[in-house]
Amino acid sequence: MSRLTAMRVTAWLLTATGVAFGLFTIVFGIVGPDQEIHAVHNAVVASLLLVLTAPPMIAVARAPERAIRPLVILAALTVAGLAAMAMALTPDPFILPVLVLIGVLWWLAPNREGAVPPGRWSLVMMVLVLAGAVLLLPYAVEQAGFQRTDQTSDHATFFHWVEMACTATGIVLVGLVAALRPATFRLATWCAGLAVAVLGAASVLFAQHASALAPPWSWAAFVGGLAFIAVGEWEARRSAQDGQLQP
Repeated sequence: MSRLTAMRVTAWLLTATGVAFGLFTIVFGIVGPDQEIHAVHNAVVASLLLVLTAPPMIAVARAPERAIRPLVILAALTVAGLAAMAMALTPDPFILPVLVLIGVLWWLAPNREGAVPPGRWSLVMMVLVLAGAVLLLPYAVEQAGFQRTDQTSDHATFFHWVEMACTATGIVLVGLVAALRPATFRLATWCAGLAVAVLGAASVLFAQHASALAPPWSWAAFVGGLAFIAVGEWEARRSAQDGQLQP
């Protein structure tokens, strides 16, 4: 089996598993008994799988010979996952195997050039990322602390606290990737923006449940996520127009 074939098989396997588990989380969260208390967790864990992880994984599976840019997004998520588990002092048996296989994908990649391509960064997007970091990184530390100290609840049993910490940290890091090169990492823009919007929306809808952001920060996350996507698209299109105008 060639390296490209191994990459394609591994990426499609991870995609299928993640999408299946993400959809199961949504359905079980709706129809499962006693799942209301996990409403925010189920929505955000589903977004971790379906919004943050699946799109770059699909990009790797479809074109492993040009996988370096989606692999950068997955690398940011790997750092987020390792940081969350370190803060929580808890290895998540669902997250950890995925992170290991992302490392395998990096090892199999035939070409690692252009991980940080030339281009300009976005001041507006960077400001939004820093604002998000002020909100989300303390939140991630808090959630990881709950996983570290909670020995009895179902939230701890299902590793919800550490997964919330992973998602919050991942949003910041993937958003940073997008802000550094908005014209190149449009996928990162959409992944980070939609994920933080889901966190905000879930917090608005289920404000009394565990891990919900308090208002007005829940609304700020929702609106900020959509604004991040809008600014990223504007930056990407402006860069494309500038490139067309150059001789």
